[in-house]
Amino acid sequence: MLILRDVLGFSAREAADTLETTPASVNGALQRARKAVDERIAARSQQATLRSLGAKRVREIVASYLDAWERGDVDALVAMLAEDATFAMPPYPTWWRGREVIAAFAAEPVHRYLPTQANGQAANAAYRWDPEKGNYVAEALEVLTLEGTQVKAMTAFMTPEIFPHFGLPGELPSHET
Repeated sequence: MLILRDVLGFSAREAADTLETTPASVNGALQRARKAVDERIAARSQQATLRSLGAKRVREIVASYLDAWERGDVDALVAMLAEDATFAMPPYPTWWRGREVIAAFAAEPVHRYLPTQANGQAANAAYRWDPEKGNYVAEALEVLTLEGTQVKAMTAFMTPEIFPHFGLPGELPSHET
């Protein structure tokens, strides 16, 4: 309804005719859709958050975050995550919510990370230890969403084939820190 009315500019009658319903039903659905959007859209854009923190502070936050993951420091990671933080790994349908649930993944450090950016947001390249190769291999590009100085969402795109597009190596030697 939101798309028909607010994006395409249909009248209530036109939307009702298109969907074979009544204008009253259209108006009710539009009110519910607008409320749902208002509840889900962040009060502040990610770009505004990053600008307010400044590039240096964002780099510090990302460095601390990556250090906590690499060291397997669950307590440090919990302190950096928003209480309702989420972690997703497209294309897998599973995702996790909550700082303790997410931080539990850090208990077994098997990754190395390089900071980067994606679509103007803080991001990192995740490399997983490969015992057969004896080094770390590209695994995911993880985009971070910050809420103030805390990490609100992590979206790890499990597509290592995109690393060259970001100027990232496909592998990291085991001796790099």
